[in-house]
Amino acid sequence: MAALLPFMGLLPEQAAATAGQRVLVLVRLAGGNDGLNTLIPYTDPLYYKLRPKIAVPRHRVLDIGQGVSLNPYLAALKPSWEAGEMAFIQGVGYPHTDLSHFRSCDIWETGTSVGEYSPDGWLAQVMPGYKQGLHGIVIGESMGPLAGKDCHAIAMQSPQVFLSQVNMLDAIPVSRQTPALAHLTNVQNQLYNTGQQLSNKLKRSVPLGVNFATSDIGRDLESVAKMILSGVDAAVYVVTLDGFDTHSGQINMQSNLLNRLAGALNSFSTSMKKGGRWNDVLLVTYSEFGRRVQENHGGGTDHGSASVQLVMGGKVRGGIYGDAPRLNELDAGGNLHVTQDYRAVYGSLAQNWLRCGNPWSSFGTIPFV
Repeated sequence: MAALLPFMGLLPEQAAATAGQRVLVLVRLAGGNDGLNTLIPYTDPLYYKLRPKIAVPRHRVLDIGQGVSLNPYLAALKPSWEAGEMAFIQGVGYPHTDLSHFRSCDIWETGTSVGEYSPDGWLAQVMPGYKQGLHGIVIGESMGPLAGKDCHAIAMQSPQVFLSQVNMLDAIPVSRQTPALAHLTNVQNQLYNTGQQLSNKLKRSVPLGVNFATSDIGRDLESVAKMILSGVDAAVYVVTLDGFDTHSGQINMQSNLLNRLAGALNSFSTSMKKGGRWNDVLLVTYSEFGRRVQENHGGGTDHGSASVQLVMGGKVRGGIYGDAPRLNELDAGGNLHVTQDYRAVYGSLAQNWLRCGNPWSSFGTIPFV
């Protein structure tokens, strides 16, 4: 069962989350989101020259200053932008981008470089020093950035499915007869205790004050909102929106995905405001890479390098960070040059939001929070 992935060291008794405890929500845009059609450089003539079929027409742009536009299917987020609660980071990636989905995901989720490998997710490298108890909850099957033996995290299909599964477990004493049996009985007790906490918290679930969209990302962020407002003691949540590998038919595919994303993010921010937690929450998107600048013959784009990250929250310093994409200075493969190393984003989150140690200090920080 996906909900019963092993994790170690979770304390049986966990303090209730309180207002003021900071929470990080990561939204993975799986497949490689096209940054140029997310934050659009519509004042650059090369954008339309290189993308004659898939460029967003000028009459549909949502200008947000600095010569760029929001994708029109992100229109639900424009009020957050105007309120200064949203930021974009441009040109994000890492040197010598690996264009394999699996390898690039591994790099992003472990905070490494090409040629480096780590068994631990980037959050597993900082969370043990942040708090005791439950570090994070993943809605999905892969622990991703929370993977690691010292990171106390669980993965679940949904809170409801997780509770139905752990209800089949009994609280049994930990057996020390063999190391393997000790491990299994310890994990069972940890899952049982976590299930009891989630069950007790969600039974007293507070109203969200907003109707979430019925899309997958809408339902997942609704679950996250319920857990945060119910006082579940987790510092990190991870959800995924899949489908961004737009090699063909990109206009319809990406437009649909961005529309679903914007609706879910708008509902999530509204629920956090109504619940008095918006200043405690920081939401960040990430994707394994961007797309090539020039469109292909299938009306899509192939795997590329740099992309954009979206950041939202009550404490966000709104604006656009990083260098604007230079469409006249592409690399030999027709890709944008990376101008902002993604580990500067991680370092900023660790140091300025979670207030942990920053293993990536050599890459600097970005003042979006």
